[in-house]
Amino acid sequence: MIKPKMILFDYGQTLVNEVSFDGVKGTEAVLKYAVKNKYNKTAEEVQNYANQLNKEIGRFDPEKRHLFQYEIPNYMFTRYLYESQGIEIDLSPEEIDSIFWDAAAPAIPTNGIDEFLTFLKHQDIRTAVISNISYSGNAVI
Repeated sequence: MIKPKMILFDYGQTLVNEVSFDGVKGTEAVLKYAVKNKYNKTAEEVQNYANQLNKEIGRFDPEKRHLFQYEIPNYMFTRYLYESQGIEIDLSPEEIDSIFWDAAAPAIPTNGIDEFLTFLKHQDIRTAVISNISYSGNAVI
C-alpha cells in the first residue's frame, strides 16, 4: 500500500456530527453582544428575516440553488442582516460567525476521529479540511 501524502476531510458528518441546526439559538447568542438594537428586535424576529432573505436568494434551498450561480460568505450576509435590522454587534465578522455557529449547530466529534487524526499525525500524513460551508474557517474549528 502506498502511503498518502495528504488526506482531505469534509467537515460536517465526517469530522463532526452536527445533531441539529437552530438559527434562533445562534442569533440569541450573537445578540448578547449587541451594543445597539434600534428597533428592539428579538432573536426570533431577526432569524425569521434571515430565513426570508435566504429563501429569496435560494441560499439553502436544494431545489432552487442551481438557479443561483453565486455563493455568499456568511460574514457578508450577517453584516447586511444585522445592519438592516438596526443592530450593531461589537464583534468582528469572524467572531460573529463562531458564536452563531457554536450555538446554532452544536457538534460532537465523530466516533474515533481523534484517534484517527493522531494516528495520521504520527505517520506524518498531512490533513486538511474542505467544506462548502459559508462560514469562516475559524468558525468551524
